[in-house]
This record gives sequence, structure tokens and C-alpha cells, in this order.
Amino acid sequence: MSQTILLVEDDADLREAMSALLEAEGFEVAAAPNGMAGLKLLERIGRPCLILLDWWLPLLSGSEFLSCLRADPQRHSVPVVVLTASEAPPPTEAEGFLRKPFESARLLNLVHSCCTP
Repeated sequence: MSQTILLVEDDADLREAMSALLEAEGFEVAAAPNGMAGLKLLERIGRPCLILLDWWLPLLSGSEFLSCLRADPQRHSVPVVVLTASEAPPPTEAEGFLRKPFESARLLNLVHSCCTP
């Protein structure tokens, strides 16, 4: 299985910081600034070991992205961790959930539970 993580996050600073952290842990990171770009990137990279998905995204929301992913027979079982600052309850269709702001250690624990570099 690939050790690539797809990161879909619209905040450029957070996207860059998370990418650097994950790359320092030995993962390859494919990053997209919105849900539509995330789906296009997913077509190019194949099957990542994990998707880190912001819930509130432009062009295609996290919820819409997740619906498209779960409808894809080749990628429907890819684990997804939802990232959000919202106080709404976590989506049940995701394997993990992190409320922003979160500690790097919590992120890395979730990542390592899904992927091994």
C-alpha cells in the first residue's frame, strides 16, 4: 500500500505546516487547496494510505468529497480523518476526527494508526 497521504486543506499555512510535519515522518504528501482539486489529485496519485480532509472547503465541501470517495469502488475504503474548527458532531463516515486547533502528536498518532512509513 502506498505511503502517500492526501491532504485536502484550504488554509495555505496549515497545509504547508502539516505537509512539512508529515514529510519529516517519512510520508509523501499530496496536498490540495479545495475538494475539487483533491479529487483530481486523487486520480493522479492512486490510492493513498490516508486522506486528511478539511470539512469546510471551497468548490466541493468535505462532505461532498467524502460522498464521491465512498462511491468510488477502488478508493471507498481509504481511511479519512476529518479536520474542522466547527463545533458540529463529527461525521460518522470518517475513521477519525480532529478539531482545530489540534496538537501535532494527536495528528501523528492518527496518521501512524493508518499508515506506516
